[in-house]
Amino acid sequence: MLAIQRRDAAMTAPVQLDAPDIQDVVRSRTLGLAYVGTVLVVAHNAQPPAPDDWARYCELIARHQDTATGQLVLAEGPGPNATQRQQALNQVPKDYVIPPTAVFTESSLVRGVVTLFNWFSPRAMRAFIPGDVPGAARHLGLSEEQVRRLVDIGKTVRPPLR
Repeated sequence: MLAIQRRDAAMTAPVQLDAPDIQDVVRSRTLGLAYVGTVLVVAHNAQPPAPDDWARYCELIARHQDTATGQLVLAEGPGPNATQRQQALNQVPKDYVIPPTAVFTESSLVRGVVTLFNWFSPRAMRAFIPGDVPGAARHLGLSEEQVRRLVDIGKTVRPPLR
């Protein structure tokens, strides 16, 4: 059984990454990824996404474009650059509707990028301060308990800063 201790001192129970609804777990140098049910969980550490790590993310977008109902992102750092964001958009058809995406971040820069991204998409992305589980749950159409679990999984797969 694959159990990883949560890095948050306040959380002591292990997160089980071998649950039947968790697929495509990736923990690379700058990104952690997991497809949970129909939600893609993405966790950035404080470094910008490395090109090879971003390519894995793009592969998951392409693979799950017909089934994904949302994304939950934990962003410690600057997130993808403009080229990487375009690479992600290139993985799906032009008429693809981006599923609701909740981005948890302390960074006002990342929150600004999310707002800018919404100028070009149907307001699918919203940024939240960490801990605003109720707001993210409303945006994603999930229960607060489901969002807390997704956040815990994101914290588990997020790579440490090296």
